[in-house]
Amino acid sequence: MNVSVPDTPISGHPRGLDLGFDKFVATSDNKQINRPRFLQTLHREFKLLQRRLKHKQKRSNNRHKLNRKIARIHQRIIDTRKDWHFKLAHRMSDGAGMVFVEDIDFRSWARGMLSKHSADAGFGQFVNILQWVCFKRGVFFAKVDKNYTSQQCPECGTYTGKKELDERIHSCPVCFYTASRDVAAAQVIRNRGLELVSESGHDLEVKQTVCGLDAAGTGGNVSLAGTGRSRKLKK
Repeated sequence: MNVSVPDTPISGHPRGLDLGFDKFVATSDNKQINRPRFLQTLHREFKLLQRRLKHKQKRSNNRHKLNRKIARIHQRIIDTRKDWHFKLAHRMSDGAGMVFVEDIDFRSWARGMLSKHSADAGFGQFVNILQWVCFKRGVFFAKVDKNYTSQQCPECGTYTGKKELDERIHSCPVCFYTASRDVAAAQVIRNRGLELVSESGHDLEVKQTVCGLDAAGTGGNVSLAGTGRSRKLKK
C-alpha cells in the first residue's frame, strides 16, 4: 500500500538561522544564543579519571570500574547535548512558519583547529533535530546556499567583502545598514530561503513581525523584518 505524506504548508513568519562558534545560533529576528561548552564543564573530572586509569593494572576490577565511570561521563555529555538541542529546536520553531539554515557539510568543521569545539557543539546533530522538530510541528524547513552569507548586506544585497574573524559588526557602505555580523548573516539566509520558496512556485502567505508589530504581506509583497525592503513573491 502506497501512502503519500503531504508536504508541509509554506506560510507564516520566515526565520533564518546562522550557526557558528562565537554564538551557537543567531536568528534573523536579532536573537543570539551562546554556545554551551558541554565537554568543558566535565573536562576536569574527565582528565582526572583518565590519569588515574593509566596507573590501574590491565584487566583488573578497579580498571574496569574506572572505565565504566568514564563511559558514564561520556554518556552524560551526549544526553545533555541532545536534550539542549531538542529544547533549542523547539524554541527556534516557536512563532515561525518557515525556518531556513545554511546547507553545510559539518564534517568539514570537524577537521582543523576548531574540530574539538565543533564536535562538542554538535552542529550536525542540531540541524537534524531541528528538521525533525519542524516537520512534527508543521513548520517548513529548508537549506539554502551557504556561500558568502557573511559578505552580503541583507538590506540592499551589496557584496561587502570578506570579514576578519574578530570583525563582529556588519556595516554596509552603500545603505549604511548596521547589525551584528551573525544576525546579518541570518537575515541573508532568510532572504535566500524566501527566494528559494518563491522560485519553486509555491503560493505564499507570509507574515512578518517587525519591532514587535505584525506586518502581513499584501498583494504578494513581503516586508522583510530587519530590512527596509519589500519583495514581490512569485505565485
